[in-house]
Amino acid sequence: MKTRLALLVMMIVALGLHVALGEVHIDWGAFFSATLMGEEVNDLHATVLRDVRVPRALMAMAAGTSLGWLGLLMQTWFRNPLAGPGVLGITSGGSLGVALAVLLGLSMPAWMAASLGCFAVLLLIGAGARRFVSPVTTLVFGLMISYAVSAAVTVLQSSATAEALQTFVFWGMGTFGKASVSQATLCLALQAGLGIWMMRRSKWLDMWMLGEDMAQTMGVPKSRLHLEILLMTGLVLGAVTSVCGPLAFLGLATPHVYRFFHPKRGHLSSIQGVGAWGALLALAADGVVRFTDSMSMHWPLNAVLAIMGAPVVLAVLWKRTHDWS
Repeated sequence: MKTRLALLVMMIVALGLHVALGEVHIDWGAFFSATLMGEEVNDLHATVLRDVRVPRALMAMAAGTSLGWLGLLMQTWFRNPLAGPGVLGITSGGSLGVALAVLLGLSMPAWMAASLGCFAVLLLIGAGARRFVSPVTTLVFGLMISYAVSAAVTVLQSSATAEALQTFVFWGMGTFGKASVSQATLCLALQAGLGIWMMRRSKWLDMWMLGEDMAQTMGVPKSRLHLEILLMTGLVLGAVTSVCGPLAFLGLATPHVYRFFHPKRGHLSSIQGVGAWGALLALAADGVVRFTDSMSMHWPLNAVLAIMGAPVVLAVLWKRTHDWS
């Protein structure tokens, strides 16, 4: 209970600092006084809050929570602690969509192209999953699609202009800063839908951890569960990727960070903690990005996520190796 309360306090503090601090100094006393008294609010401050800081903070929380839940879901589905949201290759579809839009000069926003690319790959994986018996086969199929898509993106990069190539590379570095209020709201809505679905399917997921045959014996409809997992993963991951770019390590590392500080429990008890840790880690990573921007160092978001997430994965590998020995 104390750990959860401390986690909630840290998340609220991180959110408050994310909105309060920045290159533009805001006199919060004057801002709230003007707002409450109905007086004229400083236009610059209102614009910074409405169009920059609040959408960025909400997008970071939505992406962190969603990817944390998807990481937990993938690790349960494949019963592999090193599985993450990107293992099915859906993220690579977003990269292909953006590559087609940016490198070929198509008149389409990057977020829309990424959404269409993720959805196209999702349809391919969904069609293949109906023929496959095991989730591992679906995983391999997704990896092959990812390799094929990566090859296509490489071909497009080889013939692209320097300006288009730079735009595509910057998109691949990941960012929460380009999200609008409507995009952040959409991702929050999808996050809520994913959370509700995981709570309703928590018993199925608990049974699945006992083994595929055991789960079916206990009444888990295998085909239906596979289809629902693919659909929820595709919709949520596609939306996050289209707005933020292909985010690394966040979904893979978040469930393990939760397990470091909390006792092992069922999925229903884990959902809240994993979601909170995902939001906190995303806000912390973006805080580092904003700090380095203010120092004119400009660290990409994916680089910060890798610095934070790689030690977690190494710790998991070390523990598993030690346990096996």
